Amino acid sequence: MKRKHFLTIGAGLSIGSLFGRSALNTDGKFLSVGTIDPITDYNDVSKKWPVSLESEVKDGEDSPYWDFVRSLFPLNASLTFLNNGTMGITPYPVLEAVNKSFHNIAENAAYPTHDGQIEEMLASIIGCKASEIAITKNVSEGVNHACWGIALEKGDEVIISKHEHVGGCLPWIYRSKTEGIVLKIVELGSTAQETLNNVKAMVSKKTKVLALPHIPCTIGQILPVKEICDWARGRGILTAIDGAHPLGMIQFNVKEIGCDYYSGCFHKWMLGPIGTGFFYVSESMLSKTLITHVAAYSTDKFDMSSQPPSMGELVAKTSRYCYGTFSGPLFDGVMSAMKFYLKIGPEAIEKRVKGLSASIQHKLMAINDAAPATLNPNISLHHKMQNTLGPIIEILTPTEDISRAGQVGFRIHRKIAKSSARFVDFARKKQVILRYVGENNIDCVRVSTHYYNNQKDINTLFVVLEEFLTTED
Repeated sequence: MKRKHFLTIGAGLSIGSLFGRSALNTDGKFLSVGTIDPITDYNDVSKKWPVSLESEVKDGEDSPYWDFVRSLFPLNASLTFLNNGTMGITPYPVLEAVNKSFHNIAENAAYPTHDGQIEEMLASIIGCKASEIAITKNVSEGVNHACWGIALEKGDEVIISKHEHVGGCLPWIYRSKTEGIVLKIVELGSTAQETLNNVKAMVSKKTKVLALPHIPCTIGQILPVKEICDWARGRGILTAIDGAHPLGMIQFNVKEIGCDYYSGCFHKWMLGPIGTGFFYVSESMLSKTLITHVAAYSTDKFDMSSQPPSMGELVAKTSRYCYGTFSGPLFDGVMSAMKFYLKIGPEAIEKRVKGLSASIQHKLMAINDAAPATLNPNISLHHKMQNTLGPIIEILTPTEDISRAGQVGFRIHRKIAKSSARFVDFARKKQVILRYVGENNIDCVRVSTHYYNNQKDINTLFVVLEEFLTTED
């Protein structure tokens, strides 16, 4: 059954003026970011921007280009938002696309339809066929499709990590509880090679599935998924990757990774609408994967007048997992988000994201340096405080380039318990939004920086951290 997605037009969205001002040099003329109306001027992602990315700008450095990009986000200027790992801030063009689509439905009675444009564009980004992709509501939905779609017997082993999101591990835990499969927990290493070695050491003759995150939600470490999947494939072990974080942050190709299943989302680093995700099943695995839920679009036909009632074969595409009524406006938002991502450029985004996180790691390491270093010229930082357990700051995210991306996890060691949790609460009162990772006793602060963040955001974080450490002393 063909599903054509109505590309919408409609009423505009009225949003308040931008916060802050920054000078942009456009063809020799200076333009204040504060004078730009992102709705009337740049809500169409295809429109040429007034400034280009400067080639001489180092990774993570601010520039007029990145100032302009920041102006296309409606984020309240009073907030220092460093939690993109939970939810990305949606830019104006994406908000406009969603708003126009809702208006089109309401004004023109235009029931949304879908012709696979999202799958085509996403496939070009992640390196697979559109027929291998289904659009879902979130990562958890995709993880469930993989978990319950793989044929397993009592006693079969599935390897997962301690760093799973609840949506990434709960389906497997429940299946273990109800069907008797055995879960084995692998520890992440401090390097990619150590993590790979840990996975290999955990595998036995009973191991059937490796269900691991590409980038865990806890500390943002990039796992060597390509090497893991290559090794697993040679031993007949299936791989189901939780890909909640990479899309929109780092460049990757699911075919090069070689996984059997990959579950991702658009609402984090791709900056799409909340409630949008995707599920990839390799072409070779589709017919071998069970499906527990079907509805409209899972098959081409059905007949309730026949005896007994009948249905056609399941569509020969992963889209069989995308069934029933869907939100056309959210789909339009996803399309706009991917266009916005491609306009900036995957390579430029990855470089900036990694540059920003690297500067955070360097500043965190400086706190433990023996030689005094002042992060704020008006407040001296105590580098070696008494009654601490080891260094004041314990960085959990590896510093090697292949293992780090846009998130940094760290613990604060002080004589008072739960210092990391208390710092996140302290920072929130200062309008700095972070994420505390308390699950599975990981007990750390997670900082997530995307390309719309800047050095001012990072400096604000460290002023607040310095105040916390000084106050706690």
